Amino acid sequence: MTLRWHETPLLDPGAFHDHERTILAGASAADVALGFARLAPCAMVGAFDDPDRSLRRSFVAGHLPIIRRRTGGGSLYIDPGTTLMVTAIPRALVPRYTLTMIIELVGKLIAATLREQGIPATFTAPNDITDDGRKRACVFAVFVDDRILIEAALLFAVDIESLMKTIKLPLEKLSATGLLAAAQRFAPIGGTEPSAVAARTYPAIAAALATRLAMDMTIQAPPVVRIEPPSPCGRSLSPDVSAFLKTPGGVLHLDIALDGESVRAARIVGGVQCAAATDLEQLANALTGVRLDELEAAVLAAAPSDTLGFDRRDLGYLARLCVERQALGERLGIPGDAQRVTLYSPRRDQGFADLLADVGALLLPYCAKPAWCKWRHRDGCPECGQCAVGEAYRLGRAHGLPVTTITRYEHLYMVLEELRGAGIRTFLGVCCTEFFLKRDYAFVEAGLGALFIDIGGDTCYTLRAEESAYRGQFTAEATLDPQLLDRVLRLATRVTHLSRTNSPS
Repeated sequence: MTLRWHETPLLDPGAFHDHERTILAGASAADVALGFARLAPCAMVGAFDDPDRSLRRSFVAGHLPIIRRRTGGGSLYIDPGTTLMVTAIPRALVPRYTLTMIIELVGKLIAATLREQGIPATFTAPNDITDDGRKRACVFAVFVDDRILIEAALLFAVDIESLMKTIKLPLEKLSATGLLAAAQRFAPIGGTEPSAVAARTYPAIAAALATRLAMDMTIQAPPVVRIEPPSPCGRSLSPDVSAFLKTPGGVLHLDIALDGESVRAARIVGGVQCAAATDLEQLANALTGVRLDELEAAVLAAAPSDTLGFDRRDLGYLARLCVERQALGERLGIPGDAQRVTLYSPRRDQGFADLLADVGALLLPYCAKPAWCKWRHRDGCPECGQCAVGEAYRLGRAHGLPVTTITRYEHLYMVLEELRGAGIRTFLGVCCTEFFLKRDYAFVEAGLGALFIDIGGDTCYTLRAEESAYRGQFTAEATLDPQLLDRVLRLATRVTHLSRTNSPS
């Protein structure tokens, strides 16, 4: 039994699919194939990811090729500073291993190898290799017939500017007490000598894997691979209703096109990992013809079992969020507007009606105030009538809600703590979806229920100015929709009245 490995100095992104096929073909009952390849700059999309949601299309279009790898996980910016480790091993060598176990095995092996090279590294579930919370590498895998394809992005050097321009949502792991600059979220393996470190690391990883699998090891010349034209890589369904759910394994999205009260077509995507490449597609196909009131049960019955960082309960709750959004749209009278309202229930036990009946405060973002307003970076509003925020204050107060302008990220933590201390269990917030996705741990820690109305215009995420925004120094203006806020508040009043009427005296 032999592990055969090679190094490809620089690969055209269009040849990566054939590179994967070659690695898979090189694995057999007696052999493991392993390759290390550097690629020319490109955007690499995970098997289940949606490039329209994960990539900044305005930058990528005409600037970078987009390729889709066989393994799942999030989208990546790839350039010669990143090495793609691709290996295929027979499933017979690890017959009882699940997807999670395989990724942990390889992740810990790579981390241990780096430590032996004097490079601090720890495997951080579900699939990262880090140093003090800063990313050094990430691991992906998928089961292909009788083999397991495993891929790892090894960050020997990181071009932060290009990465931030390419990836729409590079998920962060930041604390509440201090926000790190973008460059501090990564710990390149190569330090000041990436090429020299890579040259030492490749054979060390190959040797560690061969030892773990009790195999001999040999190096060989890189195979000849062909360049293929890029395949279409984008959205193929125009949904009537959508929902998203952030999980430890990545963000899941469910898009549904309706035929009356039934599903005409469904699509489940995200930067997540499943054991089989067809898992989410098969689940989506199983939903065709299902009535909305049976959607969650149908998802639970057909959901894949071998996934990373999420499970069937997450998929079932994602379906419930979709149904709740559709119901909210019907109650608002304009179904499309519900797509701009996000439900957050910390224990997943409240629907939109429960949350609306319990709203006790209104939180607004400072970035929606005009840049010229002296109140932009202060809590409060004189309600001068010259902007939508003033109207939002008026609406909130008219419905008996205390209104607060969130002026910076630390202020959000303080306000949520104050709401909890005052016995308020649910709030209505206005913020962009990107902020909710990237900063959800603030709401998780607070333990409060919430309904979020999305904002538009120039947000700090569209302008890549997140850090200045969190410090309260963002200068552009987002757009708040007072008409939608008014409809949500009016519906909250009706739902509250109905709840009190129907409650036992």
